[in-house]
Amino acid sequence: MQLEQAAGESGWPLEILEDPARQGKRLDSVAEFMDFLRCGKHSDGEMYILTEGISKLKLETSLPETLHQACLTKQSTVEALLNTLDRGDPWAGELFWWPPGETKREEVCGVDLCNKLLRYRPFAETCYVAEMRRSKRALHGQSLEMTDTLTLTDVKDLASFRLPFWDRGHGFLGSAGAGICLHVDQAWWSNVAKNFFGNKLVALWGPGTRVLDTCGGELFRKPLCERHLAALAECRRVALLRPGDVACFTGGLPHTTLVLGSALNLTFYESFLNWNCDNLDLLLSGLQRRVDQAWWQNNMEPKFVETVLGDIVRVAGDFIEDSEDHEKFVSLLRTRPLTAARLVQAGIQERLRPGTAKRRCLR
Repeated sequence: MQLEQAAGESGWPLEILEDPARQGKRLDSVAEFMDFLRCGKHSDGEMYILTEGISKLKLETSLPETLHQACLTKQSTVEALLNTLDRGDPWAGELFWWPPGETKREEVCGVDLCNKLLRYRPFAETCYVAEMRRSKRALHGQSLEMTDTLTLTDVKDLASFRLPFWDRGHGFLGSAGAGICLHVDQAWWSNVAKNFFGNKLVALWGPGTRVLDTCGGELFRKPLCERHLAALAECRRVALLRPGDVACFTGGLPHTTLVLGSALNLTFYESFLNWNCDNLDLLLSGLQRRVDQAWWQNNMEPKFVETVLGDIVRVAGDFIEDSEDHEKFVSLLRTRPLTAARLVQAGIQERLRPGTAKRRCLR
């Protein structure tokens, strides 16, 4: 798909999609992309895209075969998934839909993903499946960790380095006109988006933006209103993810997506925190938010915050490069007041006392 077609189908202004100052940085080099993932600054709204990254990273066979085949059909999102699901191994996920002309989503309730799909089946409005995963955690085939991811291999498995936090994430499936409404993630970490099938527009805003106040929780779908056009005119980065692209950007800044074209779009996201102190500062800032806000800007529940912090501390305390950057990383994690209080509460502060970190190289 070319940008002219993307503009025509989405209503997003072509001058914004073509603006070189807003373009995500496209790379052909796996090494350069992985370096941005490992230590790059994401908190300023930068976005890197590895063109044809699925094949370059050899991730073509990382999907369940039934899901892979379903995405090649011309079926709707609902029918494709119903023909994929193993009733003996139920999947979980959220199912959202938009009535005609609406930009705010409605959610389908149900016991599991199959039940939600069957309840929604009689309707014809646009729908999107988010956070698609297994309903029960199981041993991962390569790492032997417990995970609910559907993918067999992730970027995490291909990296020659370890990061403070790296979650295998979940899948998102939809057809033209669906997507993720404008939001920030519950945790302000970074994402690596593996766009297996279909075309998807992504817009990302920079620090200090007030776009959530005017358009939070809304899908930027055609026809765009004046508020959405004004918001897009202020975005920091915009990109058209084509089949096979892999992108990296922060989830701690406002972002939105929109599926285009006749093919189903399937993207799996991994979430992580790298060794850049600015990204750690963004994550810790986000953890100070309240937990009673609208979904598009809400914080994680305290029990999940402590789990994430615990994982970060365990890695940071054991795998520290002998460098100034990593000393700063540990110092920031140890001395941030709110974080320190939660580390004490979780009983893991001891691991980050000065001088306790083991000197081991990450490379």
